[in-house]
Amino acid sequence: MKTSKYISVLAVAVLLNACDFLKEEPHTLVPETYFNTATEVRNFVTGCYAPLATEQFYGNFYPLYIAGGDDLSFWQRNTPPTCMMCANTNSGDTYIYNLWRLLYQGINRCNMLIENVDNNTTVALAVRQQAKAEALMLRGFYYYTLVQGWGAVPMRLQSTKDVIGLDMPRTNKDTIYNQIIADMTAAIADLPDDAGTPELLSKNAARGILARVWMFRAGECFRDNLTPDVAMRNQCFTEARKWALEVKNSGLNDLVKPYSQIFIDQCTDRYNSTGVNEIIWEVPETGNNSTDVPGGGRIGNTLGWGLSNQNVGITSHISEGGLANPGFAYNFAYASLKLYEMYEDEGDTARGDWNIIPYSYTTGTVNGEVSVTGRRFYYGKMRPTDVAPTGYTYTEENETASSNNKTRSCAKWRREYEKILPKNKNYTPINFPILRYADVLLMLAEAENELNGPTTLAYDCINDVRTRADISTLSGLTQDEFRTAIKKERAMELCFEAIRRFDLIRWGDFVNTMRDMEGYVYRTGWGASFQYAADYYRISATYNYFPIPDTEMSLNKSITTNNPGW
Repeated sequence: MKTSKYISVLAVAVLLNACDFLKEEPHTLVPETYFNTATEVRNFVTGCYAPLATEQFYGNFYPLYIAGGDDLSFWQRNTPPTCMMCANTNSGDTYIYNLWRLLYQGINRCNMLIENVDNNTTVALAVRQQAKAEALMLRGFYYYTLVQGWGAVPMRLQSTKDVIGLDMPRTNKDTIYNQIIADMTAAIADLPDDAGTPELLSKNAARGILARVWMFRAGECFRDNLTPDVAMRNQCFTEARKWALEVKNSGLNDLVKPYSQIFIDQCTDRYNSTGVNEIIWEVPETGNNSTDVPGGGRIGNTLGWGLSNQNVGITSHISEGGLANPGFAYNFAYASLKLYEMYEDEGDTARGDWNIIPYSYTTGTVNGEVSVTGRRFYYGKMRPTDVAPTGYTYTEENETASSNNKTRSCAKWRREYEKILPKNKNYTPINFPILRYADVLLMLAEAENELNGPTTLAYDCINDVRTRADISTLSGLTQDEFRTAIKKERAMELCFEAIRRFDLIRWGDFVNTMRDMEGYVYRTGWGASFQYAADYYRISATYNYFPIPDTEMSLNKSITTNNPGW
């Protein structure tokens, strides 16, 4: 059962933003007198998690409009919104502003809990300690999201208590990293080994995110165009290796088979249905925003796959699921030809057929209403296991048409699997992964290779991921070759999960890789009607950072300069 992201006390209590967004007196609960029972403590903790699931963060905007601009995807429209994904943004970008605001709200809630949870010692110590550990970890994660996107930002470690004197300058990145690492490390002791659900933090979630923080910190020199400090980078890789290896050695997580089941579980509102715990931390979306089941994000509707004709089956199939009513989707995110060819080169049908849609829906008139009649598979994509249900027909597109257009929708999250009916046009209960065990294995392999070359441990980690995908294992590579293999493997495994953009940045590859994509756009196989995507890849080094929002700079007079180029 998912914990509702809509906790009434936090709806009442959410407080002042940690920056200058709110210029009004607080008129909600007094936190100093709130934490009277274990239930009140847990309610407040839930409110600390709540920003993650909002539409402004993982529920929609972050993985699509903000972190979605990379070499594996593009915005599938020739009229782009103003956003990072489309490389046309500015410091007035509302997606950027809303994320900034939300992150500081989350930080403020965590600060409030940390400051006040021990005021009432009648609440069991273990309850208070775990709550504080979760708040420390969440505060660290919110700051990591800030520093990853914006670099130096104001670092507030106390809750907002007055609307006066909120101006604060940007804090040095290293200082922020040190605080993030200290918070997350301190949290581990009081987090559970098994939280009972991956929507809540566990020891391995903290360890895995710490590995991610250290990996990104290792590449900070590249986005600032500085000469790499070899000793510092080795320290970062050593720490990343340590934390990732602790996750591996715990024996609590493994790879789910088949690969598609990870995302089917997220679409069907289940956790680790196979009994194997690959999802270490994920964002729960609750309901589909209907009157009886409120909430929900838009994964599957904007990022993912569904029927693009909203008028199909609206009467006779409205209360059905599955193929009868696949659910409406805008299908905004399309996979690039580069990603498609990665899968083809490796013979990787397990991930390629799942992450990039292998078919379109066919429709026709049934009982006087336009309805889904089956699927039309792209040439060579219909597998022996693809058998049409009774009453439906599966066909295959001709080879020429399929070969000329290999740019197809992201399909990692498919609305066809949703269980809450009737389906809402826009809102879905589909969850989003923050950390998977496959990511931990690939970080461990990468860190090990950077420190010691491609050792047995490095091969074991990357080959576990490749074996799950039923593709050949690797051996006999040089350190540089292994590094290249890791970059490709992370693309094929983690595409569309709000990770790739930041991988490219930490590798120092972002600008050149994105500019090189223009060559793919004009190649045979990139659909001719999608060549406008060339505009979305023409970035400059400015895009290594997000812009500080205009609203923040106008209110916080201690921030006097924006990031370079903005």
